[in-house]
Amino acid sequence: MSTYNGESYIREQIDSILSQTYKDWRLLIRDDGSSDKTLEIVYDYSKKFDKIYPIKDNRKHLGPQMSYFELLNHSSADYIMFCDQDDVWLPYKIEATLGKMRELEKIYHEKPLLIHSDLKVVDENLKVISDSFWNYQKLNPDLKVLNSLLIQNNVTGCSVMINRKLRDLLKSFPHNAIMHDWWIALVSSAFGTIGHIDEPLVLYRQHGSNDTGAKKYSIKYFLGRAMKFRDSIESNKKIIDQGRDFYSIYSNVLTKEQKEVVYNFITLFETGRLRRAYRIFKYRFFKYGFLRNCGFVCVMLISNKRGVKTEIKR
Repeated sequence: MSTYNGESYIREQIDSILSQTYKDWRLLIRDDGSSDKTLEIVYDYSKKFDKIYPIKDNRKHLGPQMSYFELLNHSSADYIMFCDQDDVWLPYKIEATLGKMRELEKIYHEKPLLIHSDLKVVDENLKVISDSFWNYQKLNPDLKVLNSLLIQNNVTGCSVMINRKLRDLLKSFPHNAIMHDWWIALVSSAFGTIGHIDEPLVLYRQHGSNDTGAKKYSIKYFLGRAMKFRDSIESNKKIIDQGRDFYSIYSNVLTKEQKEVVYNFITLFETGRLRRAYRIFKYRFFKYGFLRNCGFVCVMLISNKRGVKTEIKR
């Protein structure tokens, strides 16, 4: 768990972990420079429960992405779960996720694995907004191949469990990675397998201080995004830059086919519009849903060509 000014909700989250049906776990907590009573609360819990370990770190505010990757360096566990400070875990979350993990391990021996689940979207008082985060945001967890995940993430960090094989591949978290869950999903898709549980295992709390959050995907939301065309261009550029970092770090271990897919994605802006359109359809660089794809393709084709040259590592 990475914490930052989470005094309002962190007790409920830690209590929900303490109440899990599966008991063989430990909780590593790194505070990212809180100025409220978060650290005081964490240390109080660690004195009462020997399963809870505050991680001492002299560095202050790294941001959630880097903070979670810093936590990975402190874990020697065979399985790792990521935990937000303001959610509530349903009592069987660990048991169900570990069960799915072991089920896949019997099929995919010695492979990097990631398991994630659906979530219930709730307000700050835990009143249910939607019984399914995937339905709320119109996400499809079956889209887990590399060309899909380069474009759109459907893995939510607070629902994730990874095994040691995947953790060992996460050597660095680059500057252009958008979020830790998206980056980890990309790595798992390329070198292992992603499994999902069609059941919400987390109460995903929405409040004014969320670093990220759930936004209902609807016609109104789509039109609002369409009105912010410049923001959409910048968003696509960030996705391309994330793919560029992925290629830079892992190109020497990607298969020939994977290298071709990733390279043709990260160089989209280096080509003219006709070739750009051809690549999008050839490699199926699509998001989930008709409206999303209309918006994505339009933005990609209207955007100007960038004077960037990407070299292929042989």
